[in-house]
Amino acid sequence: MATALSKILKVYADFETAVRHQIADICAPHCSVCRRVCCRPEYCRENSDSPFLNLISAKSRPNKVYSAERGWLTASGCALSTGRPPVCYQFNCNKVMDALPDDQHRYFFQVLSNLIPHIGKRALGQRHLVEIMDQARLSKVKPERFGRRLIEARQALYVIQSFYMPEFKKASSLAALARIVSIPRSLAG
Repeated sequence: MATALSKILKVYADFETAVRHQIADICAPHCSVCRRVCCRPEYCRENSDSPFLNLISAKSRPNKVYSAERGWLTASGCALSTGRPPVCYQFNCNKVMDALPDDQHRYFFQVLSNLIPHIGKRALGQRHLVEIMDQARLSKVKPERFGRRLIEARQALYVIQSFYMPEFKKASSLAALARIVSIPRSLAG
């Protein structure tokens, strides 16, 4: 199982990096000028508390030391490149959402922000991957379940990335996104 867990860690870290870059493209113009920082040290704490997130971030541990007052936040943003708590991705700032041009863009952003949390759902029974608090139980995560959720998340990310391409097919693409977040009524028709 150690090799299965190692593989899970690697593919999760790679996927998290891709999602983080996609979210940064959307959020950076807003976050860089915002005076109300949404990051809180109590959110950052999950990186240290969760063995899974700790293992993920250990491979790319930042030079910065965790601070009780600021968590992993630096003047240029989060110091963690991988191993961020799912809440860091799931949070949808109203300023960012309001700046998106229409319901379809807002829906795509909601899906994008739920890709990382989706991968870890029900990793062991009803527990999310980041809620498994000891190494022995972490090794009992079923790679097949993780793999299925990762495939679903990758398909949804591909749809989001291909949205601006001429061959984008709305109907078939929405099915991949709906596995992550239900389609809102405004887009269902």
